[in-house]
Amino acid sequence: MLPTAVRLSKASRRPLTPKRGNKDYYKGTRQAFLPKGTRTGAPGRHVVGGKAKYRLIDEKVRVFVAPPLEQIVNSPLKPYVAQDVHLKKQELNAVWGKFTSKRGVTPSLFLQKSREAFAELQATYPEGAAAAEGSAPAEASTSAGAPRAVPPPSGEAEPAT
Repeated sequence: MLPTAVRLSKASRRPLTPKRGNKDYYKGTRQAFLPKGTRTGAPGRHVVGGKAKYRLIDEKVRVFVAPPLEQIVNSPLKPYVAQDVHLKKQELNAVWGKFTSKRGVTPSLFLQKSREAFAELQATYPEGAAAAEGSAPAEASTSAGAPRAVPPPSGEAEPAT
C-alpha cells in the first residue's frame, strides 16, 4: 500500500460549490437571500421519472413584487435610454459648465478648486486646521481660511506659468 499523496490530502477540504455537489445541491449567488430570513434555496428539484426532469415548486420560486403599473409609467426614472436621445444645451451646461476649458480640467483650474475646497474645509472645521499645521497656534495662519503657499522643492526649478 502506498501512503496518501500530500497533494490529495487536502482535496476534501475544498469548499463545496454547485459544480462539485450533486444534482440537488444549489448554493445560488446570494441573490435570493431575504433580509430577515434564510436563503430560499433551489426553486425546484430534479425528478427521475417523467418527461420533465426538473420540476418547479411554487412555494420556492422567487417572486419580484413590482410597484403598480401606473406608478412605473408616471415615474421620471426610466430603465433604458434610446440612442437618439441627446442632452439639451441647458442640461449640458449643468454638467460640463464647471469646466472653463474644452480640454476639461486644466491644472490651474484644479489648483484653484482644490484651494477653494481646502478653505471651505478650514472654515467648517477650524479645530482640525490648527492640528493639521502642527504645533503652530491657530492665529499664526495667514488669512482667514486661505491655504498657505507651499514652496517648491529645493532641487527643482519653479515651472513657468
